[in-house]
Amino acid sequence: MPIPAFTPARYRATVRASAWYDLLVTWPFALPWTFAWLYGLLASASTALALPGTMHPLDATHMLLANLLGSVVVVWSIARIAAPGVLLGRLDGLARFLFAAWQIYAVAHGASAIVLGFTVFELFFGVLQWWRVAGAGGAACPAKLSARVRAAA
Repeated sequence: MPIPAFTPARYRATVRASAWYDLLVTWPFALPWTFAWLYGLLASASTALALPGTMHPLDATHMLLANLLGSVVVVWSIARIAAPGVLLGRLDGLARFLFAAWQIYAVAHGASAIVLGFTVFELFFGVLQWWRVAGAGGAACPAKLSARVRAAA
C-alpha cells in the first residue's frame, strides 16, 4: 500500500505551521533577558517534575550560544513563513533531525530530561517535512534547482 502524499498546498501549510511553532517557542532565546526568564521557568519545571538531569547555572557563554541559536531560528522561521516550499521544508526537516539527535545526546550525557519535550516536536515536524509531496517526484529540491545542480556537475 503506497504512502499517501501531501498536496503541495498542504505541504506549504505544514512548513508554515512548523515555522510558526519555532517562532513562538524560540523567540525568547534571541534576547538575553527573555532567555534568562525562560531558562528559569524550564529549571523550575524540571525541578518540580523531578526530572533526571541537570540545569546548570547560566554563564555568559551559555547566554551567547542561546542568543545566537534564537536569533538564527527566528530569522529562519520568518523565511519559512514568507516562502514555504519543498526546499525550505526539506532543509528544515534535516535541521530538526540534527537538533533531535543533539538533544537526545545531551540528555544521555546529563542534561535535564525537560529537553525531550522539545525533541518530540523536532521529530514530529521533521517527519512531516520529509513526507512525500504530490508532484515533487520525491525530490528534496524544486525542479529548477535540481536541474541547476545536475548541470553544474
